[in-house]
Amino acid sequence: MVKKKFESETYNLPVTIKELGSFATTLFEFSTDAMLILDSVGKISSANTALCNLIGEDKEKIIGKIPDFLFSGQSDVSSYKNFIRDLISNGYWSGQVFGRNKNGAVIPMDIHFSAIYNELGEANHYVGICSSIYSYISKMNEISFDPNIDPLTKIFNANAFLHRLEHNIHKIEKDMSVLSILYIDIDHFHDVAKQDKFQAGDIILKNLGSTLKDTLEESDTVARLKGDIFCVIIQDIYTQESINEMVQKIFEKITKPYALHPKIEKISISVGVATFPISGETPQDLIASAASAAKEAKTKGGNKIVYHKMLTDIE
Repeated sequence: MVKKKFESETYNLPVTIKELGSFATTLFEFSTDAMLILDSVGKISSANTALCNLIGEDKEKIIGKIPDFLFSGQSDVSSYKNFIRDLISNGYWSGQVFGRNKNGAVIPMDIHFSAIYNELGEANHYVGICSSIYSYISKMNEISFDPNIDPLTKIFNANAFLHRLEHNIHKIEKDMSVLSILYIDIDHFHDVAKQDKFQAGDIILKNLGSTLKDTLEESDTVARLKGDIFCVIIQDIYTQESINEMVQKIFEKITKPYALHPKIEKISISVGVATFPISGETPQDLIASAASAAKEAKTKGGNKIVYHKMLTDIE
């Protein structure tokens, strides 16, 4: 009788591509995290059991549809459109949202989406992980369910910002005071955020939110509009020089190296400034003007402030 030889190498064979695919499929389907895959235009290609359980919907009923349930609990109706636009543009999106399940109940969620690229470097799918943060809230008792507050940074969200901006515009029209907004875009944010499972991105966003609150006056409104975009309403500042001084203080605190995370070396921001009424007479026009100025600042290399329209001393 010939004895069979059992060598250790028998148990150390390399994993094949086919086996990796099988492992990934199993991990996706049986993960306790709710997961879904979007196609290149943002429609659902697949969803796992945990996601279906979270929203209370059958997989067959959501395949081929847009995942608007992730944002249907938001008061800002444009949130989903902004999410898809930014995800396709940047290949990454992370944040806290208010979704709804099949029965209409609001679900606060932490979501992270990343692009999957083909051999041509094109994003053909987007993988998302969605986690309910109800348990976190009950344990930590730190996050308020105020619909006007951004859960991650604990500052105002886009909905609250628009309402306050509209209110302030009506107010200054009566008392002839001054109002400007700062549109703040973090430079190279996604290059840093996509590292370390995006924890670095959350740290940067939280730090910028707290820095803005600590640097600006209590009367100024600080908000996170979306992703890495922040906006500030400043009042009763009558000169461009004064605005420059304020922004310079923010620059100094943000660009200073800090040991918040091992992969974060230096952060800078691009700032666009729009002033009522020379840059626009509605909240939407003012934001668009400030965003255009911030985009120009980024094209100039970032870490700059650009005015939509240059200011002189306002009498």
